[in-house]
Amino acid sequence: MHTARPRFSIISRLARRPRTADIQNTSENTAGLSYWSSGRIPAFFFLAIISLLFPRTGLALGGEDSLHSPILFFTLMTLMLLVGVGLVVWVLYYIDSSSFRKLHAALANMPLAVVIVRKKDGVLLYANRGSQELLGVRELDGCYLYPDEISSQMMFDFLRPFSFYRGFRNVSEELQFTRGRLMKFQVSGQPVRFKWQASWLLFIVKPQESQAADVRLEQEQRIFQQVLNSLSELVYYQDKSGLVMGTNKAFDRFWHGRFEEGVMEGDDSFSCHNSIHSWTTAPDGSSRLLETNKTMLIGDNGEAIGTLNISHDVTDWHEMQENLKQEIEKREITEQALAQRKNLFDTIMNASKDPIGLYNEHGVYVGCNEPFARSLGFRREELLGKNAAELMDEERWQLFWETDQQVMRDGVTVKMDDYVILDDDTPIWYEVVKSPYKDPTDGTVGVLIMARDVTERKMAEQQLADAIMELQELSFVDSLTKVANRRSFDEQLRKLWHTHIREQKPLTMIFCDIDNFKAFNDNYGHQQGDFALREVAQVFQTVVKRETDEVARYGGEEFAFLLPNTDMKGGKVIAEKVHRHLAEKGILHHYSDVAEQLTVSLGIATVMPRPFQDYGDLIEMADIALYRAKAAGRNCTMSMSDQ
Repeated sequence: MHTARPRFSIISRLARRPRTADIQNTSENTAGLSYWSSGRIPAFFFLAIISLLFPRTGLALGGEDSLHSPILFFTLMTLMLLVGVGLVVWVLYYIDSSSFRKLHAALANMPLAVVIVRKKDGVLLYANRGSQELLGVRELDGCYLYPDEISSQMMFDFLRPFSFYRGFRNVSEELQFTRGRLMKFQVSGQPVRFKWQASWLLFIVKPQESQAADVRLEQEQRIFQQVLNSLSELVYYQDKSGLVMGTNKAFDRFWHGRFEEGVMEGDDSFSCHNSIHSWTTAPDGSSRLLETNKTMLIGDNGEAIGTLNISHDVTDWHEMQENLKQEIEKREITEQALAQRKNLFDTIMNASKDPIGLYNEHGVYVGCNEPFARSLGFRREELLGKNAAELMDEERWQLFWETDQQVMRDGVTVKMDDYVILDDDTPIWYEVVKSPYKDPTDGTVGVLIMARDVTERKMAEQQLADAIMELQELSFVDSLTKVANRRSFDEQLRKLWHTHIREQKPLTMIFCDIDNFKAFNDNYGHQQGDFALREVAQVFQTVVKRETDEVARYGGEEFAFLLPNTDMKGGKVIAEKVHRHLAEKGILHHYSDVAEQLTVSLGIATVMPRPFQDYGDLIEMADIALYRAKAAGRNCTMSMSDQ
């Protein structure tokens, strides 16, 4: 049989190894004290814990007697309990510290006043920047102190009625500060644990109503004073005792240095809402008549709180009243004379067959006869009192109103023609005479309009003008091709030549000759030849796009192009289009020695006209270029330039 191997042999050997012979002979208690004080206890506990955790690893840490020692077993269990509790406390402390750092970062930047108060005695444990600004909380060496007006006991008494588990919201509280300043707050709280202590997290805000009311009252007072200062009347207001509470700038300027004179003394004969008149002296020394109105000011409770006094300068009104009396007397005499004139004027207007109308400086019709109203499409009763701007289209009214302004401003008579289409579609031309008119009663000005029917004369003038235009057209247009003739071309060239000398712009001319046109006429006949000339002219007109360009029949089968503000490059573009469009037209010419279709030869000339130069040079250059095109075999373009 094998003898059982003793356990904890290693601990026995470790315990025996450092001891001397003297130590082995001492008592068991003395040996144990030396062992605990020798510094080897950490190793002992470490080995003991390992032995307990791994009892069957085969490590022999001591003898068999040591296993059954109650002191060693109790010591090891106590040590393990202390270590476990320490670890738990350390973890909880770390979590609490970490959460408070996050909470502190949030509370410090919060715009509200936030404090943390200990529940059991109301001591202030934390306060953010907002509470320092709102309540005056101070921070000293990491500790937070209430302001002088608040104590820990006051805070404890305030929080005691509230349930620590449910918290509270928006509780109103007032705080009396020094110098009699009373501040209202709204407090909300919720329970928290701060540094292992039951605490209140309080949110404190100042209600905005009172502050807004103060600001609104201040704004209203400022606006009220601005309104008073904007008035030209003299204004002051008093309390019930008669003390002047305020004035406006007009009052201060007028009564400068004479304040007592401007304030009315109490007078039983003067009742509110009545007015009195008094003469006084203005700052410039003139006599002025003031009308003063006194109004009772009533408070919210219905009691009189003072009076408002407003003085008006009615000197001009008083003088106007006096002048008005005299004017009324004069007007009565004038109205009698006007009545006679009006009857005469109405008689003349009604007897006239020509339109007669009258409107004032605002364009309102004040008089007219039936022919005038009919010319505008109304009856006389419908037209009177209406504004001319409402009856005419805007463009026509602007034209008429310009002449009306001239008549009223300069006092001159203006003649003009007006074209009207009546309701029955009858066109009528009127010769209109506008004359200035002045009302003798009030001096207002207006316009007197008299019109005469000149339709027959206008129609004769129009017929004559049409005949003249037709003659002019015939004299400048080729009758066969309907393009400009030689006369028109020469006139246009002369005008453009002088213009280009002044502007120093290039002028281009193209001479065009139909190839073998004599053979065309001889074989197809002159009637077909005229048709070909018209077709060619039509092609040339489609090529030329600008209104300033001109195509002319220069003579026979020759044509000419006049291109202002065009250089040689632009002339060649036109020439290429002429060849291409004519080829697309496809006028057959079997008797041509150039092609099976009708073709042309072109000569281009471009000059920059100079003052000493004649436009005959341009014609000569274009003629030479055309000659070269013919000599080169026709159906081509040659060019010349002075540059």
